[in-house]
Amino acid sequence: MNILMCCEHFHPSVGGVQKMMYEIGLRFVRRGHNVTVATSWREDRVRDSVDGINIRSFKVCGNAVSGMTGEIDSYQEFLVNGQYDFLLVMAAQQWTFDAMLPILDRIRYKKLHIPCGYSGFYLKRYKEYYQKMDTHLRKFDHLIYNSTNYRDINFAREKKISGISIIPAGASELEFLNPDKGKILEELSIEHGNFIYLSIGAPAFNKGHKEILQAYLLVDVPFKSTLVLNGNYDDVGEVTLKNAFLFPKETLKELARRMLGRSPFNIIRMAKGNKDPNKRIIFTNLERAKLIPLFFNADLFLFASHVEYSPLVIFESLASGLPFLSIPVGNVDEIVRWSEGGVLCVGRKTEEGFSSVDPIEFAKAMRELSLDREKRGRLSANGRKAWLVKFTWETIAYQIEQLVTSSRE
Repeated sequence: MNILMCCEHFHPSVGGVQKMMYEIGLRFVRRGHNVTVATSWREDRVRDSVDGINIRSFKVCGNAVSGMTGEIDSYQEFLVNGQYDFLLVMAAQQWTFDAMLPILDRIRYKKLHIPCGYSGFYLKRYKEYYQKMDTHLRKFDHLIYNSTNYRDINFAREKKISGISIIPAGASELEFLNPDKGKILEELSIEHGNFIYLSIGAPAFNKGHKEILQAYLLVDVPFKSTLVLNGNYDDVGEVTLKNAFLFPKETLKELARRMLGRSPFNIIRMAKGNKDPNKRIIFTNLERAKLIPLFFNADLFLFASHVEYSPLVIFESLASGLPFLSIPVGNVDEIVRWSEGGVLCVGRKTEEGFSSVDPIEFAKAMRELSLDREKRGRLSANGRKAWLVKFTWETIAYQIEQLVTSSRE
């Protein structure tokens, strides 16, 4: 089949949507299909393909609420005139989806959509946007949701929209099935026998690294430990009013983030308050080849993100057999039930849908799970088994492919 995939950002950009679209697209290629991704133009994209996936770039930015600019007409003509068997567009609230809406009736091939959580659903500025959403959704041949109980799928049910499937997110069997555990501990100078806590996410503040660090400084465990926070920490450099004149836009943004306490810089500065010789804190931004071995060498994965849909790092924890401790964010509570590979800590949620946690409560949960080796062993085995059966990208791509091929028979 000839398949078109649409997403705002793609390789070499890094992020959850980018990763998911790449992994699904790669499985389609490996299954013999021709795959093209329509996405935003990037200056650092030096090739128009990656691992057999063709990339069609458009100089467009924005969304229907903030306003879209650039090659919108060219993108719409590309969609209408394309000779594809089906398209798969991921995430609302971004231009590859929003610019598609006015011309949905003119796209003659099948149209699939993964809404991806509706992060702005409760925000006032998106009220009108979502008042029209059910009309748009009815024009798609199929809607794919990663969760059975979240704001996006609940919206579709409330509006009595048909053509819905639940297909979870996942983790790569190519990366996690037979990993090379490498020498990452030696590279990070982590002593043998240290209990390793791991958390991954960028932007670091939005992923709850501040709360995780606060909890780690509070937790009382009778052994040496290391907390590895992997995120955008290599972006933290010397930022002053003096060099703001050289790089005014980004430098002033970073200064504002630091004043509001929302920068990785603030998290690093907080770590300097650690006076416990048995606790070590490492800030990294590891490349993928080094990050995966760290999953397999760690003892407990920590997750306290403020907003999520279906976080890929949780599935990667399952894939590596790394038990996780998370606050209730996105559909993590559902992933716990599906896999029995992790534990939830009590958390809070605002009316706008943002999650948070009291570091004291998180520290208590950390301590309980850190001291229960037998329970961690059960979580590890359960998570790895669930991933192998249900949550590999090969399984997920096959399920999406079946939605199209079964309807053609």
